[in-house]
Amino acid sequence: MGQIRKLSPALVNRIAAGECVERPASVVKELVENALDAGAGRIDVCIGDGGRGLIAVVDDGCGMDATDLALCVQPHATSKLSDDDDLFSIHTMGFRGEALPSIGAVSRLRVASRPRGCQVGHMIDVEAGEISSPQPCAAPPGTSVEVRDLFYCVPARRKFLRTNQTEMGHITEQFARLALAHPGVDFSLRHQERQLHRLAATGDCRQRVADFYGPELADVLLPVQREGDGLRVSGYVVPPAHCRRSSKWEYVFVNGRYVRDRFASHAIKEAYRSLIKPDEYPVVFLFITIDPAHVDVNVHPTKIEVRWRDSNYVHAQVLAALRERFLSTNLDRTLRPVTSPDEDDHRERVRQAMVDFFRKPVAADMGPGGRLSVGRGSGGTLSRPGAESAVDGGLQDTQGSGQELAEISGVERAQELRAIVEGRIGVGTSDIADEQADLLVRGLTPNRAIQIHNTYLVVETEDGLTIIDQHALHERILYEELRRRVAERPLESQRLLLPVLVSVPADRIEVLETHSDTLSRLGIDLAPAGPQSVALHAFPTLLERIEPSEFVRDLLDLLSEQGHRPNLESLVHDVLDMMACKAAVKAGDPLTPEEIAALLARREPCERSSHCPHGRPSALRLSLRDLERQFKRR
Repeated sequence: MGQIRKLSPALVNRIAAGECVERPASVVKELVENALDAGAGRIDVCIGDGGRGLIAVVDDGCGMDATDLALCVQPHATSKLSDDDDLFSIHTMGFRGEALPSIGAVSRLRVASRPRGCQVGHMIDVEAGEISSPQPCAAPPGTSVEVRDLFYCVPARRKFLRTNQTEMGHITEQFARLALAHPGVDFSLRHQERQLHRLAATGDCRQRVADFYGPELADVLLPVQREGDGLRVSGYVVPPAHCRRSSKWEYVFVNGRYVRDRFASHAIKEAYRSLIKPDEYPVVFLFITIDPAHVDVNVHPTKIEVRWRDSNYVHAQVLAALRERFLSTNLDRTLRPVTSPDEDDHRERVRQAMVDFFRKPVAADMGPGGRLSVGRGSGGTLSRPGAESAVDGGLQDTQGSGQELAEISGVERAQELRAIVEGRIGVGTSDIADEQADLLVRGLTPNRAIQIHNTYLVVETEDGLTIIDQHALHERILYEELRRRVAERPLESQRLLLPVLVSVPADRIEVLETHSDTLSRLGIDLAPAGPQSVALHAFPTLLERIEPSEFVRDLLDLLSEQGHRPNLESLVHDVLDMMACKAAVKAGDPLTPEEIAALLARREPCERSSHCPHGRPSALRLSLRDLERQFKRR
């Protein structure tokens, strides 16, 4: 029939390239791994045009002579395997012998190398799979690899590459994984003649973390170490209070190789279970050292996955290492110190307002139905009939009947409540509808609600009682308020006198351009301020009590997971959910009676107040009939 035919070597290499050369970052990974296997003490990576135009990796490793140079670009030629037994005890980063031939099949490749002790180096070119003969050249000890015009001969692959910023984000991430796993090697990364990273060799992985992600993260890391039978677990983890909103912060290395392993990931989740919220993820830099004979790294074309001989043992050791660290560490959250006179002054004003409030007598006259009567003036402002509007917590005309005095007291108390809670639970004067002002006052009646364990509110109702989770309720209230505001107009924001610089990974910076409209709607003004930092120029006024740097990092993590074509409705929900969660009162925060009253007043008009945006219930009801049954009254 003649239907089966042998593929040409060039086509075989291009098929192999489809597995191990997915994008420019894949090329960087393969070339840097080769340099590490060559014993390099210094590796320089230079990128042009996001990796499309140029990828150059220069190392000072052992180098190659003319014979090895001719073989290194041939398929399945490697110096890292000698016999079949070596395949079951891999000690190197690469061993397939596919990287250089596959890269040369889809680009213009040039390799120059000189072994130490040789006087002259040699160079070889590969263009779309066509290999030249090695030629003598001047070269420093080590190897230099240049990859130009990636995918130029495979247009279908080239058109699927993303923007330069996106591709550089992937390259930086691959670079970070390799540099974190090998802190004893000197690394540098350049793009378009601009140096992004210059990492001096160090014996401490914590310093590498600081170089990439800033000292704020490195300073809170907790060391982890445990040794068992043929396995060692070491590295760093963050306390639960410093977890992030993205799952991208889990770095697990096996014998110096970055991997994604479900057993290690499950152990990490179990260690943090009950310590963090379901939508939070730990920051972990974990290094597993194991006998190569007990792990198979040859189960994935890019070697991103591994197979364990005893996966349960690995899971148990990782879990035990993290739990031992947490049990020996005080994980209590620490209060942030007062950092500005304005903050101190605000707290003093709130304290004084509370003192003044309780010193004032309560008017005894009540309106119809046992409610304090509160009038409404023109423009929706609160006032009493026949008197001037309340200004600055006082009244300019205090003459009137007893009923009017009751109305005056109600107005004054409602206004004071607004002033008190404005800085505490994010409910300002403009946030409270006028028709709810009487609810604020009514909420102050004795025994209406009490707080227990600084977390739950027990509220008496007509037919029993309701137990409310203060954080869940406040989170839902703020979420609905934010959702309504964003639908109408961008959130109000405050320009900062001095921009706040925030250290972020390089791949998060592209989010600023991709989601610029979303950031504008949220009242956030962010701009790039370097290869690994952004400058915050404006921040939503509703979030003025939130630490801006931490919020920006979590927001960029969240946006980066949405990709380039996100579901807008889902994106807005996730972002507003995060904003509401951070701005809401927390479990363990003591609330004053005024703050409790304000929170309960906002509950009645709030949509879906029975659950927080995460889906957790915010209230549990217990009827009087149920209580009587429990106490055998029925």
